[in-house]
Amino acid sequence: MAQTDPDFELLVVDDCSTDGTLALARSLEEEFDNLTVIAMPANSGVSAARNAGLDAARGAWISFIDSDDQYLPAFLDTMHAATAPDVDVVVGGRIVVQPDGTEATTASRALGEFDGAEACRLAMCDELTPFPWDKLIRHELFDKVRFAKGAARFEDMATNIVLHSLARRVRSISTPVYRYHIMDGSLTWGRVPTVADTTVALNHLDQHLERRFKEGRYRAPYDCMRTLVFLLVAQSAIARGNGTAATALTVAECRRDISWQMLIRTLAVHKVIGTGAALLKLAPAVYSYLYLRHIRATYGVGKPGTRSPQVPPATPPADPGSGSGID
Repeated sequence: MAQTDPDFELLVVDDCSTDGTLALARSLEEEFDNLTVIAMPANSGVSAARNAGLDAARGAWISFIDSDDQYLPAFLDTMHAATAPDVDVVVGGRIVVQPDGTEATTASRALGEFDGAEACRLAMCDELTPFPWDKLIRHELFDKVRFAKGAARFEDMATNIVLHSLARRVRSISTPVYRYHIMDGSLTWGRVPTVADTTVALNHLDQHLERRFKEGRYRAPYDCMRTLVFLLVAQSAIARGNGTAATALTVAECRRDISWQMLIRTLAVHKVIGTGAALLKLAPAVYSYLYLRHIRATYGVGKPGTRSPQVPPATPPADPGSGSGID
């Protein structure tokens, strides 16, 4: 409600919260004319909640915000200023707030304006962020794709790649518009996925992404995206419970699902992701050691005075590339 651009509607979707959110949202609904609360009849997950908001939204543009984050006051003004008649998606920068309060400003590696096909390729190569909340998206694009219901993870990456492929043009700017909080208990950072958690989102992507974006010059980027997904799953398992049987099983599944063909194609388009995946596949113990050192040094996991290493961030939001650290 502190936006410098007052011309917006705010839809608060409550997915059967148990912490007093709904009562607070209802009280604010009485105070602000442009705020509407949508209470889900049953806890249905983030995809269903976002889709319910999309069903009710009336604006020409859509943006998202997670419950533990903040829009900077100029979010809408900045993002709308970057639009144009043929620009359907704007990607903004962000301020990442670590658990100790330390802040860092970052943005997508790919900056500038691209046609939809190139933006799709960049997103699959992790050059454009996979998040839903750092974007302004023309409402009409959601007529062709929604978030994957039942997806345990990666539903945002899958949907964003399809949205880019449908867009006429995509503009990526470095200006920070969003304050993203890394919190131990959040959906992104507090839960360890399994390889099975990727199935719904990847199937959703395969179903909605045109065939041409999985073949020819797009085959390597498509495999890069799949490699990154399995790499992120392995990172989450290592960070949450390294040395446990469950972690060993998840890492083994990820190593299995990163085929040699995928690895070679990934290396051709993204050396960092490809090298990380190769190290995971060939020397998982070395990869685990290096990754744990990285998150301890970068995010303070395991340092005195921090939370237990058993509940750490799952993967750095900007490592590798621009956007790793996916809901």
